[in-house]
Amino acid sequence: MKPVSIGLKLAFWYSLVFAAGLVLFSIVAWFGMKASLYHALDDELRERVEGVQKFMNFQIPALSLAELRHEFREHSVLGPGGDLFQVCDSSGKWLYRSAPLEKNNIAIERPSELSSPRFETRTIAGQPLRFYSQRIAVNGQTYTVQAASPMHELFEAIDRFGLGLLFAIPLLLGTAAIGGFVLSRRALDPVDQIARAAQRISIENLGERLKITETGDQLQKLSETLNQMFARLEASIASIKRFTADASHELRAPVTLIRATAEVAVQNRNRAAPEYLAALDEVLAEAERTSQLVDSLMLLARADAENHNLERTLVDLVSVCRVASDQGEKLASQHGVKFSSHLASEPISIYADGEAIRRTVLALIDNAVKYTPPGGCVDLALTGHDGYATIVVADTGMGIAQQDMVNVFERFWRADKARTRSQGGAGLGLSIVKWIVDLHGGTISVQSAVGVGSSFHVELPIAGPDATKLASL
Repeated sequence: MKPVSIGLKLAFWYSLVFAAGLVLFSIVAWFGMKASLYHALDDELRERVEGVQKFMNFQIPALSLAELRHEFREHSVLGPGGDLFQVCDSSGKWLYRSAPLEKNNIAIERPSELSSPRFETRTIAGQPLRFYSQRIAVNGQTYTVQAASPMHELFEAIDRFGLGLLFAIPLLLGTAAIGGFVLSRRALDPVDQIARAAQRISIENLGERLKITETGDQLQKLSETLNQMFARLEASIASIKRFTADASHELRAPVTLIRATAEVAVQNRNRAAPEYLAALDEVLAEAERTSQLVDSLMLLARADAENHNLERTLVDLVSVCRVASDQGEKLASQHGVKFSSHLASEPISIYADGEAIRRTVLALIDNAVKYTPPGGCVDLALTGHDGYATIVVADTGMGIAQQDMVNVFERFWRADKARTRSQGGAGLGLSIVKWIVDLHGGTISVQSAVGVGSSFHVELPIAGPDATKLASL
């Protein structure tokens, strides 16, 4: 089944809401008009009764009953509403009765029985009439005046208005539905253009972007958001391609060396045992480096997948740095580099994965040793202040050029491209260090000068207000 388009859905809901509003408006309008017509008719009846009262105030003192009835008849013919009213006094005696009302014997209440003016609707001889009864006082006597008016014109007006609404509602609803559909199509046309443009962009042309129309509405925001997404995708794909190429390059060399060494050893079967052992040692060394590289790549892959697998506990950073210092001192002695450490005299508690932090510190020491020539110095320092523990690894090595500072923590990047693999590593150590530091809510920075050395600063938050009070060196 073909899915319903957004344009049709919008047109449907627009028509539904419009129909509900139109029906509600029609009901209110119908009742409003009916009430208005009734109100106008009632006002007319009141005016007629007032006219009768004024007539009686003027005529009763000067006329006999017969003359009064004659004047009433003349008044009813000339007055508005025609000959439809009747008057009785307090004893129930009729002063005047219109012929239609007398013929149908329409009852009237005495003044003493009529406490307040009253409207009522009756059907007389098949014709609906609206009656208004009111007690009046003339020359100290009370009378009841009752006026009536036919309602057929009122009902006809109400019926015509209702019929007009019945014809107008479908017409307006159909017009609104068509107009809503056309407007929704026009409003969604830019969305279709964005969709078609987005479909044209693939991994081969991620550099393309959607056209931005400066409308200031949600469509502009959507286009800008999609362009930002494409930019992130382009950067991610470029990073993946670069990472894959660098990883392939780094893995190709040891695998080729292991294979070549093994082939030479197998082909030359007359070699002495020490030569075979030397070949095996070389294969083992390359295998160990490859294993370390694979471990680093797996760690970074978990980092990209946000699969951290860190076991955080409350650890003493001084003890962690002391273990890393002992290991770093051995590395430095193997390269003829002087090593020193200056650690805080009191414990510094942090909430962290102790093994990951040890690896971080050792990686910084190892990096400093690799880029420091024999006779140089590497120093490890740990202090604590203002709620943060600061680890500083400084060396007197080759240093980093100012333009290369932004690349220090990039994967597979080396400060000296000419160094051998055995000396310079794969260029993943500092990337892993930054990832671990970021996971622990810390920061890492570097200060360096070519020919002078480098200094890496790591800041980690100290655990809680109950952490041991620090003593800085």
